[in-house]
Amino acid sequence: MSIVKRPGKKSVEDFIKGAPDSVTAAAAPAAAVADETIKRVMLGKQAQISLAMPLDLLARIDEQAARLSISRAAYIKQAVTRAVEGEGTF
Repeated sequence: MSIVKRPGKKSVEDFIKGAPDSVTAAAAPAAAVADETIKRVMLGKQAQISLAMPLDLLARIDEQAARLSISRAAYIKQAVTRAVEGEGTF
């Protein structure tokens, strides 16, 4: 195990503000959300986000993803794509 420098002390707010997807639609005007100056972590042509959800829903997502032999991320992308394209109902 290597020895690493202890990170500097940050407040919880500073830590959250440093997240790649820290700017939300509620915190920024609609035009700013589409603005390319917002800090994003990109993975190829995809933006990385963080998402919190109830544990029971996450377990159900994992079960369905395993049943389809795909990753959790792939399952969530498929579900969101279907919902956005009008295949899902809310």
